[in-house]
Amino acid sequence: MLKIFWDKDNIAFIGDQVNATEHSHCVLQVFLSMDEPLQVTIDGKCVSGKCIIINKNVRHVFSCDNRVQLSVLIEPSSGFAKELIKKIHGNYWICDSEIECMQQKAAALMNTNDKQQYISFMQDFAECLGIKRNVKALDKRIIELLEILQNCNCQDHTIESLAKRVCLSPSRLSHLFCEQVGVPLKSYILFHQLEIAFTALLNGSNVTDAAMLAGFNTPSHFAATVKKWMGMPVSASIKDSEFLKVFV
Repeated sequence: MLKIFWDKDNIAFIGDQVNATEHSHCVLQVFLSMDEPLQVTIDGKCVSGKCIIINKNVRHVFSCDNRVQLSVLIEPSSGFAKELIKKIHGNYWICDSEIECMQQKAAALMNTNDKQQYISFMQDFAECLGIKRNVKALDKRIIELLEILQNCNCQDHTIESLAKRVCLSPSRLSHLFCEQVGVPLKSYILFHQLEIAFTALLNGSNVTDAAMLAGFNTPSHFAATVKKWMGMPVSASIKDSEFLKVFV
């Protein structure tokens, strides 16, 4: 069983199917064991630890060996990622100090569908790593934009068209969104499209229909995006999976 929690700047996979052949991608990746240290091969070097954080664009291989593990992909331009990058010296960071409590909380996520529990876990995890995740009151135009995306039909995701709907210039909307949400609007839209596609897949749609529904140009474009962002093929991402959208 693979449980997926999907938030606005991160995607978490919890289960015993978190495996990937050698690859690199444009997002940061956090691995957290539930018990004993796990092993990840990073740039050909075998690294062991209970909590391993890998920088973006770093080649790595991972297999959970049929043990339940947590893997979190973090959008690289988000505030969370920027603070993490400051703590990574080189390609990765092993953070095993006082991590046992987070291992227990991560294990509890496998048996819950409580979105707030995941949000609390990520807040506690950030604090454990020495990172502050500030929550801002959103501008009414950003709230309106989020509602538009929440209810969109995925036919037109250009920043220009979205800017017109909230009465801002494209450049002003992009700047305001990144400032308020902590994620570039372009990346947020892509996360939104992936979320729509995965929801469709896990509800029984095939890859072609899911890709078209989410506004990808072709199924291969969708597949390439999944591989780039998640480090695993679409088929592995949805096998025996349960998908939970965290943010509204």
